[in-house]
Amino acid sequence: MKTPVTTAPEALDFPRLIRAGETVGWAEATAEPVFLTRVLDAQAERCPPFRVFFALTFSDAFAAGHPNVTVTALGGASAGRRFFANGADNVVPANISDVSGLVADGRLPIDIVLLQVSGPDEAGRYNAGLGIEHLHAAIGRARLVIAQVNPELPWTHGDTAIEPGVIDVLVPAAAPPIELPSRPAGAVDRAIADHVARLIPDRATIELGLGAVPEAVTRALGGKHGLGVHSGAIGDGIADLMETGIVDNRHKELDPGITVATMLMGSSRLYRFADRNPTIRIRATSYTHDALVLGHFRRFIAINGALEVDITGQVNAETAQGRHIGLVGGQMDFVRAANRAAEGRSIIAMQSTNRDRTRSRIVARLADGVVTTPRAEADLVVTEHGIAELRGRTLAERARALVAIADPRFRTQLERATERLV
Repeated sequence: MKTPVTTAPEALDFPRLIRAGETVGWAEATAEPVFLTRVLDAQAERCPPFRVFFALTFSDAFAAGHPNVTVTALGGASAGRRFFANGADNVVPANISDVSGLVADGRLPIDIVLLQVSGPDEAGRYNAGLGIEHLHAAIGRARLVIAQVNPELPWTHGDTAIEPGVIDVLVPAAAPPIELPSRPAGAVDRAIADHVARLIPDRATIELGLGAVPEAVTRALGGKHGLGVHSGAIGDGIADLMETGIVDNRHKELDPGITVATMLMGSSRLYRFADRNPTIRIRATSYTHDALVLGHFRRFIAINGALEVDITGQVNAETAQGRHIGLVGGQMDFVRAANRAAEGRSIIAMQSTNRDRTRSRIVARLADGVVTTPRAEADLVVTEHGIAELRGRTLAERARALVAIADPRFRTQLERATERLV
């Protein structure tokens, strides 16, 4: 066991700590220790050549273009796309369920871990608060663990306890955590959400992906009863549903009464709600995305997004027009679980066109040839124009169903493409 050393923020010296060729990894998304990544950015060019690994980033704390730094990530989603503007050579395509194992066995090596924690409590333990994803696996192999002690984090239940004996350096630095406040849903997102809500039965256990559509879905579930949540991330909308009693988790076959997720991705309203809340547990991805765990749920409804869907049902959630702006994430983990649940459904929900309405997102062929979810796993696709039922359908039947929910301006050319199905 280690004895952590407390270092003043201004005394943190990454050029002294990093060895040539090592990989620095940090907690993803809202859990990113932004104070530490900003210091690393400021000192990066004085360090020996090193690598960075993160799953997903929402911040601009660490810049692209350091000549001595190689950045690897699970994808280019959100703020991470700046690292892959000139190519995706260093993207690691992996299902989230695999990442902890890849880190633990050294195939995704992380030598220095950066994270933020609150605490300590009366037992001397710290708490990772917003998310834990693959951090325990990384901490178990890392040469050096540096923790930003941030009293502004919520204290959460689950796998978030961090024993002091695994930390090398403590850096006291209070800072507001990253927030992802939900924005008002537009008419298109509301239409999609209304279609999705029709597909969710009472007493279902739901999983929601990231973005405006999933948050809109939470607002469309006001008439439901007895819902449960087992998800990769949860946002403000889930807190709202828990407070109103629509999500009570009473009917879950596993973790009854508990909302389970690997990450809080919302605003301070969500963080306050989750603070010391025993009805929310933040679990590692080795639990939240595990096939054996997910196999317990009988009525599991997975709701995920896409950048494109072709007329046979293949889903691309990673690239658009040659740019890597998404990631594999947990989509396949949850899609497969929903398809294998006795009363499960897998829903891909997306707007029918890009933002400026110039390109259809239902296409004849996936432009970049990237398949995140294969057509054999296709079940339901939802746009603002309706619902396409694909599972058990022929290619021709699928194509007709998908054309029917495409933007009307693109239907004629898509209909022509159905004549050349392979």
